[in-house]
Amino acid sequence: MTVIEPTFGNGGFFRGILSEFPGVRALYGVEINEQHYAQAMRLVSEMGKALPAALHVKLFNDDIFSFDFGSIKKTLLPDEPVLIVGNPPWGTNARLSLMGSSNLPVKSNFKKCSGLDAITGKGNFDLAETIIIRLLHEFGEYDYTLAMLCKSVVAKNMVRDMNVLPFNMSTVDFFTFDAREVFGTDCDAGLLVIRAGDTRAHFCSVYDLESLAPIKQFGWSGGLFCSDLMQCSSGINGACQFEWRQGIKHDCSKVMELKRKGEVGRYENGFGEICEFRLGKYVYPLAKSSDIRSREVTETKRCVIVPQKRVGGDTSTIKNDDPSLWSYLTRHENLLSSRKSVLNKKSPPFSIFGVGDYSFAKYKVGISGFYKTPVFSLVHGEYPVMLDDTCYFIGFDRLSDALFTVALLNQNETIDFLRSIAFLDSKRPYTKEILKQIDLLKLARRVDFKAVAEFAASMPGMYSVTEEAFDLYRKMVLPI
Repeated sequence: MTVIEPTFGNGGFFRGILSEFPGVRALYGVEINEQHYAQAMRLVSEMGKALPAALHVKLFNDDIFSFDFGSIKKTLLPDEPVLIVGNPPWGTNARLSLMGSSNLPVKSNFKKCSGLDAITGKGNFDLAETIIIRLLHEFGEYDYTLAMLCKSVVAKNMVRDMNVLPFNMSTVDFFTFDAREVFGTDCDAGLLVIRAGDTRAHFCSVYDLESLAPIKQFGWSGGLFCSDLMQCSSGINGACQFEWRQGIKHDCSKVMELKRKGEVGRYENGFGEICEFRLGKYVYPLAKSSDIRSREVTETKRCVIVPQKRVGGDTSTIKNDDPSLWSYLTRHENLLSSRKSVLNKKSPPFSIFGVGDYSFAKYKVGISGFYKTPVFSLVHGEYPVMLDDTCYFIGFDRLSDALFTVALLNQNETIDFLRSIAFLDSKRPYTKEILKQIDLLKLARRVDFKAVAEFAASMPGMYSVTEEAFDLYRKMVLPI
């Protein structure tokens, strides 16, 4: 058997590998850090005579993202098992970029993300996932077993994307442990084990690492990606009749977000500066995740500067329309121009993202992406209320449409469906990809009008709706 360990650090796994797998013929490792590489070489030297005479050990001081595995492949014997083990970095490419690291993989859109997704949220990938995919791409045709420590989101992504990945995974298992106790890090993690074979897996079995007790299975069922196959509910699965939008992204909260200070038009920014702006032109009420926790939101403590009506829109008009706001933005131009996103580098001054006609809808049905229990809120006010980029929403021009939609989305059937497909251990369980699977027409056909009316009446606004209006909503707003 040949063992390969990428990013082996100071070689801490070597003793365990050789004691647990006495039949190892060759051990290869790749590590970019020169100090760690030197420590590992000393460890191998110290082990010296304790190593089997026939064991071949070769360590490379190289970059795992560009390393040529050809030299290792040439040494493999016919039908020899290959074991790939290790503890790759748990950070993301965005995190390493912020730290100034240059050890990043070449970016490629192999998951075929489109538009803004490809360079924003979905472009932020986990390095461990990238390393695992690279290794399986290299050794996917061999008799391999991969066993890697990683965050649970990596295991989820591997199974979610298994149909587009260019290699076969016959079985996928994940053994969870307490990452806080073991590594002192606050995330869900485990040992991901993937094996080669003639069949293609469609799910992952999850176990407790200490007791080996089964916990659940997640994966694909009838075209639906479920977080728990035993609880999977597909009665309202489909395509949402409305497009879910993510809220505004500005990347500079101390400048762009304002707290109301008593009088209308008087605000305080993140530096404690008191400002006065007109509400409803370039400044709008702002709801954040912490606000979207009740059935209805009509008042907010914060406002946000919205210098554009659409992404890439001209911002120079502010100079004449609102000189005081222009002066304020110009005064903080150094902070706004230093935002790291590539989008900001190629856009007009003071630009934001996640903005369009939909942002100015009078009524919105919104949800926070963060909280484990999904709560949909009817969001509205005297002026259009903006949501930040931790939230998702659908915009409406008519109160009745928004009211029926929020009533349907808060039904038990919706909540059960979301819990069966969302991964509650994720930092953001509810995303656009999750929400757009709710078929509102199917839902509207399954929910009695009485339940909708009772929900509307229980809202803070105590709304009264008619069955005729609900029928019209199903026929006209949710066309077949």
